[in-house]
Amino acid sequence: MMIVDIEVPSLERKYQFSLEEQVAVETLIAELAEVLCQKEQCDLKGEVESLCLCSKEQKRILDRYTTLAQQGVQNADELLLV
Repeated sequence: MMIVDIEVPSLERKYQFSLEEQVAVETLIAELAEVLCQKEQCDLKGEVESLCLCSKEQKRILDRYTTLAQQGVQNADELLLV
């Protein structure tokens, strides 16, 4: 497990999450969207498949089909969910 900060510009908020680094980014995005919608009591407009997870440190969009560890994401990194 790693702890990362996830900024969600559409909600104008930043969250801290503990994520499993060996799970595909695609799965993490779906889980994050569900948790955030429950927490903020909002509905997700559009499809989860249209969301991207980006690394602020690496300045790139993370590949949906590989894990955070495979892409070099580390503990305390900052990510964007857009």
